[in-house]
Amino acid sequence: MIHFNPDTRTFNLILHSSVYAMQVDSKGRLVHLAWGPRPAGENEVLSGRIRPTLSDHASFEFQTRRDELLTFGDTTTHEVTLKASFATLPDPLPDGDAPHLPIRDVRLRYVSHEIVIDAQPGLAPAHGLPTANSDPRETLRITLADPVQPLTVTLCYRLTPAQDIIERWLELANTGDTPIEIEQLFFAALHLPNGTTELTSVSGAWAQEFQTQRERLLIGRRVIEHRSLQTGHAANPFFLLNRPGQTWEELGTVYFGALAYSGSWQLSFEQLHSTDVRVHGGYHPADFALTLAAGGLHKTPALVCGVCDEGWGGASRRLHGFTRERILPMAVAGLQTVPLELHGTGGAVRTPAAADYRPILYNSWEATYFGITEQNQIELAQKAAAIGVELFCLDDGWFGGRRFDVAGLGDWIVSPDVFPNGLEPLISEVNRLGMAFGLWVEPEMVNPDSDLYRAHPEWALHFPGRPRTEARCQLILDFGREEVVEYIFNALDSLLAQYNIAFIKWDMNRNVSEPGSVVGKAIWQAHVAGVYGIMDRLRAKYPHLTIESCSGGGGRIDLGILGRTDQVWTSDNTDALDRLRIQEGFSLAYPARVMTAWVTHEKNHQTGRFHELGTRFDVAMRGALGIGASLNGLDEAELKEYANYIAFYKRIRHIVQGGDLYRLERLEEADASTILYVLPDGSEAVYSVVVHSHKMGQFRRMVPLRGLIPSATYEVLDRYQKVRLTATGYELMVQGIGGDEDGRSGYGRTLHIRSI
Repeated sequence: MIHFNPDTRTFNLILHSSVYAMQVDSKGRLVHLAWGPRPAGENEVLSGRIRPTLSDHASFEFQTRRDELLTFGDTTTHEVTLKASFATLPDPLPDGDAPHLPIRDVRLRYVSHEIVIDAQPGLAPAHGLPTANSDPRETLRITLADPVQPLTVTLCYRLTPAQDIIERWLELANTGDTPIEIEQLFFAALHLPNGTTELTSVSGAWAQEFQTQRERLLIGRRVIEHRSLQTGHAANPFFLLNRPGQTWEELGTVYFGALAYSGSWQLSFEQLHSTDVRVHGGYHPADFALTLAAGGLHKTPALVCGVCDEGWGGASRRLHGFTRERILPMAVAGLQTVPLELHGTGGAVRTPAAADYRPILYNSWEATYFGITEQNQIELAQKAAAIGVELFCLDDGWFGGRRFDVAGLGDWIVSPDVFPNGLEPLISEVNRLGMAFGLWVEPEMVNPDSDLYRAHPEWALHFPGRPRTEARCQLILDFGREEVVEYIFNALDSLLAQYNIAFIKWDMNRNVSEPGSVVGKAIWQAHVAGVYGIMDRLRAKYPHLTIESCSGGGGRIDLGILGRTDQVWTSDNTDALDRLRIQEGFSLAYPARVMTAWVTHEKNHQTGRFHELGTRFDVAMRGALGIGASLNGLDEAELKEYANYIAFYKRIRHIVQGGDLYRLERLEEADASTILYVLPDGSEAVYSVVVHSHKMGQFRRMVPLRGLIPSATYEVLDRYQKVRLTATGYELMVQGIGGDEDGRSGYGRTLHIRSI
């Protein structure tokens, strides 16, 4: 609910268990009042009688006012949300004033406000597909204007009360007849209570993404950022903030936020000497430029933010629920229901609709690499179907001159050398076996050894007359060129029109080097808009299509790309014990439904370590299960085990992908990762424990469960559907589940819990 008091000019944004309040002061400035949990059951509003204390006791500090939008002009000492340059002088110019330009001063004052339904931030999905919850939502739009210069800024607050989430974005309008140069632009500024200084974020690199880190903010600025054309491996655009020592996994007040944007981004955290904490998030200011043309409008993407008093776990569950219900697109047509005989299962299984949950995928990359043929892919598809796979994905090497990774990117035409009859025979067999067909592509890239590059070398990002740095023998296409974006759309459109392709794995395997584009510095935004636009057009035209986002693993994961895709490739590292840490960091912000997790070879392709099959499945079943091992290297007994695990996952998949996550033990506090997925009604749960390392002679404690119905009685079943324990929800939430996993490292166990 959005409440406005015209007498006190206060705004109260009332959500399920929190409130956000601000006020227009006597000079027309929009000032932040409060943001935090509100007393249970109370719907009172803040009157504005109590105003924030300003630390302006000394002449050296007088810029601590908590403006909802901090601008360069009102603020110069600290970080600002908006900085602009004006090329025109006021008319008339006051006597004695010096007429020097540009004027770099923005002072915004209240003009008006309105409450609308279903406003959209910049770069919102345009494919038209529904989300799981498409109920209308209120958006508060507050318009501020500079009293002298022709600039208006509308602050937008879209409310999702159930998850205590507010989406923040800005809309800039040039009401004059001269361009305005925008030099810095974040999507929003957040003011947090004094002392909210413990920051949780993730860092990493290729093959070790999403490494959780906690730190205490010092006086000054702490920046999390990535400067490229995709989200990045080194950091991810989300955060959790709380007071040190007052928050844990399920206790304490936590402020959280995430950017819905996949380009060059920055999150800036500033603690003033007054101990006020400010957060800015949006476009990275490095190499940034935005020209707001006369009469022009620019709408930023959203900063998604919220607060809860249920610890880090509560913050994660709110972000997960918001993503599942409000971000992820729903494909309108799913896979077919086809009975398949599984090794050792003695019956048929249902292949679910894609809109229900993510299907079990097989990717043939590690089985054949670039040595693909029509026949070996058909043989793999037959083996995959026999163990219960629902989606068969053909990876790199199917197109153009792509016999190795040095050539062919950009030539998105089926290679007659590999598939002399096209893809139709393979797809027909895959569909006959009851599986959907998927295809790997890397549309933003071009190899110098390609027909596309030979025809259009100017289409690669570069600065004229300067070196072109290759990585992985490839360059990046200039998505600032409309003709390049159109070429890529047409190439993918032709494939989808010709073949029954249900799934695309969209990859991007390098960072930008020389960002030279026909649109200049605007390439940082233009590239993201181009990628989003192609995905939106494809999904609008082929509403059955689903997409996986991949960028050398987890390099393009954020709420912006998830508005177009159904799942993400979390990391190229599929080592089960490494993935525990990666997936734990991932879970801080993103739900299991979108987290692709593969079972690969006993000897891991990346690390060379050996892990038992059970451990590999126990880790991979925590997300959207995929199989990446070469099925040609498995004997009948191993194939039967794969089939048994897959059948088990199908029984628990709706809980993993649709349940609420509780991190019962984290690697940062124990040598094991123990998690629980619970359906919202408490009727079923999945318990998963994997011991990362264990000291001999020590016993592992039983971990109490959460989220169950205390008075209900539950059965605890193993993957063979054998009942291992019967207990009440109360007993399980007070005592936990005993087990035999305390004897060795690398041990895992997954159990299905259901009420009876």
